[in-house]
Amino acid sequence: MATNKILTTETYHEEIRGRLGVGEDVISDADIDALSVLPIGELRIVKAVSDYAELTGDDQTYLYAATVCMVAAILAPSMTARIKKSKKDFDFSFENQVVDWKKYAVQLVDEAYEFIESISTVQHGTDVPVFGVAGPTRARERRRH
Repeated sequence: MATNKILTTETYHEEIRGRLGVGEDVISDADIDALSVLPIGELRIVKAVSDYAELTGDDQTYLYAATVCMVAAILAPSMTARIKKSKKDFDFSFENQVVDWKKYAVQLVDEAYEFIESISTVQHGTDVPVFGVAGPTRARERRRH
């Protein structure tokens, strides 16, 4: 099991679920800590904030918040299936709330990068990688030719 680089608090599982508005019955700690989820979310942030390990105070808080958003964004597209699976546990009002999880994932990523932009050591407007949750694009097709 890889050691978390950024999300090292006791509460990060709850915070990630909180971002998605679900409980442990929908997303377990193991779902969050899965190799394709948490480490990838952290790596995306580390790539954008190379001095992440030296951050303190508010900058560290922004880094942490950005990482929570990024990990939640990775989980968001799978939410539709997860909620259907445990639907019997939800009350009727929640069931009727239709969430566009792919769109929400994009919002979470935007939010993560807003937090990154708030970090004092991050140069603004320089190569912050853009991450989308959309499928294959025409740009990718063009590259093949």
